[in-house]
Formats: sequence, structure tokens, C-alpha cells
Amino acid sequence: MRIGLDIDNVISDFDKTILEEFVKEDKNKRNSGIINPDSRHITKGMFDWSNEEVEDFFCKNMENLAKILEPREDVKYYMDKMLEDGHQLYLISHRAYPHYNKPYEVTAEWLKKNKINYTKLILSKTPDKSDECKEYAIDVMVDDRVGQCVKMINKGINCIVMLTRYNYKEVGSLKSVSGWENLYEEITNYEKK
Repeated sequence: MRIGLDIDNVISDFDKTILEEFVKEDKNKRNSGIINPDSRHITKGMFDWSNEEVEDFFCKNMENLAKILEPREDVKYYMDKMLEDGHQLYLISHRAYPHYNKPYEVTAEWLKKNKINYTKLILSKTPDKSDECKEYAIDVMVDDRVGQCVKMINKGINCIVMLTRYNYKEVGSLKSVSGWENLYEEITNYEKK
């Protein structure tokens, strides 16, 4: 199978790093800390930052933060297992200016540093990865953004949502997985169909 994998919150533990960095940066702002711990999104309502402050933070810091992201638990083991099983793994991520100046280089370097094996790295032009999924004949795409999965499903692309602490209330009836072991089981079940 040709499996599409988003990077942030699917391969990397993006939210963990972003939350840690927002907490640090908040001390340089109003030092209000987390004002809404139940917020589903770090960037929308968890802190008292304006949209402009969030965007400015990402424009100034995202490329460096992308270098220090940690892989999600068991990601290397199960990606290697999928490759050994004969699957092709296409990493399809939307990383672009103004948050990145060298998105491909930064991403490829992070993958190499973390010894993440894959078939091909593709950076999509927009958050909607449907065109790339169709171009590379992706059998199933795994993404953490529920809205993007809905768009892809509406365009005929099979999609699985990788659950995070921020998206689990939004999933509804969409196919979802809680982690890499669960994803591996789902891929095995897809293959049997």
C-alpha cells in the first residue's frame, strides 16, 4: 500500500514541543500562563495571545522548533515495520513560508537525525493535501487535522485521523487511531480488505 503520513502530530510530537515553547515565550509577554487548560488548541484560547502574536511567534521560531521536535512514541519501530511489510511511506506535510525559509532541508535533516526511514518526502503547497495524495496514488492518508481529513475524504481519499489531546472531541465518526501501534493494526486491516 501507498501510505501518506503527515509529519506534525503524526510522526513528530508537535503539540508537546509547541506547548513547552509557548509556556516559555508567555513569560516574555504578559506572563499570564495557561488561561484555559481545557482549550482544544494551544494556539487558540489556551493562552491570552492575539492571533497576530501567535503568527509572529511561528514566523520567528517555527523553523528552529521543527529541528527539536521529538518523534512520537514507537514511530520509528512501526514505520520500519510497515516498510519491511512492503508498504511505501510518503511523508506529505504543509511546511511553507512564512513559517519556514528552508522547509525541505529542515524536514529532511530532522528525519535523518531521528533515523526515520520513508519512501518519499513531499511538501504540499497548501494545507489540503488532496492533490499530492492523488498525484502519488495514496491508498490511505494519516493526518491529525480533522478538517483536512474531511476535505480529503470528500475528494475520494481514504483518511485516518491520528488522535491528539486536542482533536479527539472533533473526530466524530471518522476513522481514527490513538497511536502508532493502533495505526499499524489499521493498516494491516486495510490490507486484508
